[in-house]
Amino acid sequence: MVALLLALALLSSCGDMFVEEDLFQRPEAKRCSDCHAEVFKEWEKSRHAVAWKSEKFRLESENYTKNKCLSCHAPHQVDPQIKPLLRAEFKEDGVSCVACHFKEETKAMHGPHKVWSPPHPSRQDLSYSKSSFCAGCHQETYKEWHITKAQTSCQDCHMPSLGNKRLVQKFPFEYFHSKKTRHDHSFPAGIAKPEDIKVELEQAETIRLKITNVGVPHNLPTADQGDPKLYIVVEALFENGETSRFVKVLSYQAKNALVYGVPTYIDLPWREFKALKVSLQRRLSWKEERERILEVAF
Repeated sequence: MVALLLALALLSSCGDMFVEEDLFQRPEAKRCSDCHAEVFKEWEKSRHAVAWKSEKFRLESENYTKNKCLSCHAPHQVDPQIKPLLRAEFKEDGVSCVACHFKEETKAMHGPHKVWSPPHPSRQDLSYSKSSFCAGCHQETYKEWHITKAQTSCQDCHMPSLGNKRLVQKFPFEYFHSKKTRHDHSFPAGIAKPEDIKVELEQAETIRLKITNVGVPHNLPTADQGDPKLYIVVEALFENGETSRFVKVLSYQAKNALVYGVPTYIDLPWREFKALKVSLQRRLSWKEERERILEVAF
């Protein structure tokens, strides 16, 4: 309380000195770290922060010549369900703080909370907690999610709550409002849990796997660009002690990803076996290594 009263007294005595004019000129992302240090540190670790400058994107965009790919990797302004325009300044910041939060039409920062912020005008905008906010760039994944009619939003999984925290880490502004629910700005990719995928074995004239995405409310894997993959690795043990291995690769580009709630059938090359082990592994488009999701034995 003492700190809050001191902050308010300081503000009232100094008037407009707290207004920071350069914030209206679309500054680089690091400028925002002066006040929002914790959020900035999270964002620095995100794929958004390297969306433009990653070597993989430079190569896939053919040295930034594929125009249709560029604007989502350095957007001027992000709005719900509208593909953004490419910005002219600080492209190396990728999907930056200003791109998502500054609106030209109001000359104010927008966000999910109602706050008083002397350095720049701030407006509450509830669209930040809705999946449609992500749809301008993540168009294909949004379509997949929308079809599922899931109540879980993009933000629930990819901007999980970090609890009640201060939005600002700079005196005196940190005391101008109470702690509020803050969400992870590292935008974790997340990984399917074992219970999200149901693996069954069907034996009739042939032996096949029935695999169903029951927990991830979009295709698995999903992408608008890049080529993440899901590997179905099957190892068979036979009565004579010999073993055999079979691998099926699912991907967005191959159009054979696991659709939410729809079984995928995979025929196996064996008619009989003693034991079977099925492993599901994923590889993100920007990584070389695989990560195991689940392993099932039959």
